[in-house]
Amino acid sequence: MPSSDYEKDKQDRALRMVKSAIDAWPAFNGVAYHIYAKGSYANNTNVRLDSDVDIAVQNRECLYYEYNGCEQPSSEGTPTYDGDWTPPLWRAEILAALDAKFPGEVSGSGVVAITIDEHDGTRPDIDVVPSFDYVRYDSSDQTRQHRGSKVFPKTGSPIVNYPQQQLDRGTAKNGRTNGRYKRFARALKSAENQLVADGTISDLPSYFMECLIWNVQDEILTGGSDLSAGFKSVLVWLWNGLKEENYVRTDWEEPNGLKYLFHPGAKWTPGDARELVLATWQYLDY
Repeated sequence: MPSSDYEKDKQDRALRMVKSAIDAWPAFNGVAYHIYAKGSYANNTNVRLDSDVDIAVQNRECLYYEYNGCEQPSSEGTPTYDGDWTPPLWRAEILAALDAKFPGEVSGSGVVAITIDEHDGTRPDIDVVPSFDYVRYDSSDQTRQHRGSKVFPKTGSPIVNYPQQQLDRGTAKNGRTNGRYKRFARALKSAENQLVADGTISDLPSYFMECLIWNVQDEILTGGSDLSAGFKSVLVWLWNGLKEENYVRTDWEEPNGLKYLFHPGAKWTPGDARELVLATWQYLDY
């Protein structure tokens, strides 16, 4: 089930509190930035008791870009950024701003996110992700472009996300399937939570379950005489697409439609998906 109204109020309050912390920090005076909720909270695919809030604090002073499958035009005349905002400095100032607002409750030890501890009765756990504006050009003349965010972990390679595309496409698919897309994404997440708690499988990123359901055809999601039968059909469809151990699905996408699900460097594998689907089937006694 989705978050209750009480949890939703806590999540909204968390976003307001983070925004107030960033807005009040002197180092950010006059700096262009964007603060927004992302992930399962923003997309309404979170489940009760598993509803931490992901909030991006995105620097708009510096634009990162890449040319995808096309030739990059000459850089002559292209403006370059000569400001002070490097990824380490951006992260350090965000951490300082949050420390000032939430003393003793903030941890910067994470590789990607800065974490603010849950405060009972007022807010859930908050993951604050420092990021930068990013654009992917799919044509040399820049007429085909996709705007997103670029995140620089403390270790490892940068991560590119497309939160707005994920939100828009997910909303459209949910409408086409009479709400079953997000309902079944939450169902798979709930099953994964229980399977992890039971020690049956290892913990998987919440986003992975949303990705799997995203790839299920609309007519499968809307089939079945009731929700239980429909979810059973979803698991069968996923299993049939994943059961060949030596075959990697190269056509499945993330919900943003701009990244393949099983790309190099992904935090999951087809084997993880097979294990999850089979364990969910057995857990539900289908």
